[in-house]
Amino acid sequence: VEYQVYVIPGLAAMVLLFNGMQSSLSMVYDREMGMMRLLLTAPLPRWYLLLCKLIAGAALSVLQAYAFMVVARVVGVDIPLLGWLTVLPALILGGLMLGALGLLLSVSIKQLENFAGTMNFVIFPMFFLSSALYPLWKLRESGAEGVYWLARLNPFSYAVELIRFALYGQFEGTSAIVVVACTLVFFAAAALGYDPQRGAIRRGPQPA
Repeated sequence: VEYQVYVIPGLAAMVLLFNGMQSSLSMVYDREMGMMRLLLTAPLPRWYLLLCKLIAGAALSVLQAYAFMVVARVVGVDIPLLGWLTVLPALILGGLMLGALGLLLSVSIKQLENFAGTMNFVIFPMFFLSSALYPLWKLRESGAEGVYWLARLNPFSYAVELIRFALYGQFEGTSAIVVVACTLVFFAAAALGYDPQRGAIRRGPQPA
């Protein structure tokens, strides 16, 4: 397999990763500017508002990933025609997981200025300690046992593998299970963090 063919799924997952982090930036901005308080006056559960935000961010991530794949196809990377369809569920699951991770990070970030630094400490380790750029078995074969196990524990690696297999019409069950489980855990933790009783978003003083 040519390297440019191997690396395309990893770069598509990187698009999802960056957009998932960036979409959560608006959460920090809305909370800092006070618009979040207005949104929370809607008669809807907190988890529903976060879910809508997550779905919107994941939809944008998937569109950007497809745009990247179009560019890759234009420059000569061979992407099977069936893969354009079979990769869609994998992109959606990956976008949801990484968007949920971004929501979870936005819980603990109080100021807009701190978000960029936090993203750098999350994005680059997740990307480079994954199978996006090189096969994990190569790491183990070269003696980098510690890096290999860090990559195996990295949820992003499973999103990459899910996309890689789906792009060629195959289903990677283990990766799908891990991605779905991480999505649920990240989203549940973010929903608890945005609970007004737990400190991320507090109600103003209530009238007597």
